[in-house]
Amino acid sequence: MPPKSSDIIHTFFNIVKLIEYNKLMKKVLNIALLLFIILFMLFNSFDVMESIKLSFSICINKLFPSLIPFMLLSNILINYDFVYDISNIFENIMEKVFKVNKNCAFAYVMSILSGTPSNSKYLSDLYSKNLIDIYDIKKCLGFCHFTNPIFVLGTIGYTYLRNKKLGLIILLSHYLGSILIGIFTRGINTKKDNKITPSQDKKNFFKIFNESIVSTTNTLILILGVITTCLIFTCIIDKIINLNNDFKFLYGIIEITQGLNYLALSNINVTIKAVIATAIISFGGICIHMQVFSILDNKKIRYLPYLISRIKHAIISSMLCLIIIKMFY
Repeated sequence: MPPKSSDIIHTFFNIVKLIEYNKLMKKVLNIALLLFIILFMLFNSFDVMESIKLSFSICINKLFPSLIPFMLLSNILINYDFVYDISNIFENIMEKVFKVNKNCAFAYVMSILSGTPSNSKYLSDLYSKNLIDIYDIKKCLGFCHFTNPIFVLGTIGYTYLRNKKLGLIILLSHYLGSILIGIFTRGINTKKDNKITPSQDKKNFFKIFNESIVSTTNTLILILGVITTCLIFTCIIDKIINLNNDFKFLYGIIEITQGLNYLALSNINVTIKAVIATAIISFGGICIHMQVFSILDNKKIRYLPYLISRIKHAIISSMLCLIIIKMFY
């Protein structure tokens, strides 16, 4: 008798838990993986170089132009107490609906405008200024996950699917899914003490601007490195498995841009493409997960709850996308 899907999922999460808590196993797996990648790069240098070129193309042409202005601006705004203004506006939503510190409103609003992994950068900056704490970061990571709206409407809707209306439906489903995740988890690990002491240090504009440039540059280099690594990894998988072209969108589980590109080239029905695209951007891809946790390094945040939130987000958003398409498209 074949195993039930619930048993497979349960086994998968048990393995993730085991690796998460076993430091020796994690170290051995990391070393084995790195050695394998090195050997693969030596014997497949041309394919690896193409993957590296693609990672630079994605970052320079698509990702960095949308991230740079928002990251610079957010750092400057945080230093000029803009957080308090926006927090007061969205206080009821953050504290009563999502049950997190009202200062998280800044990261939430900025993430809607710029997308992920910027959310982790905003949360990290707020934490460094003593405006939120670790609890708020853990809670917000679950529902503060948005893909850049320009990317969804322009790249996915117009370029990949050739349909602006489907792009709008994908964006709406993706955002609604994230909001629902926040509502569903609002009562989980709710804390009673939520007092934060703001930082009192004041700096001149030029010093803030210089520090913002350095911080943004470091984050962008980190993102480039993670994307390059993930694309090399998908290159390895493609060599080993060699998926059919209509199923190569599954690489979106690792890196969303590559997965969406393969999805656009497949022979799948356009409605199903929209549903799959919604699931891909809502899950975020392992590449974005790595970026988020690299930016939040040393914050002692567990990956498993975040992973579960992304899986829930992918399921809820894709279902919403299908429902909206059936009702209005």
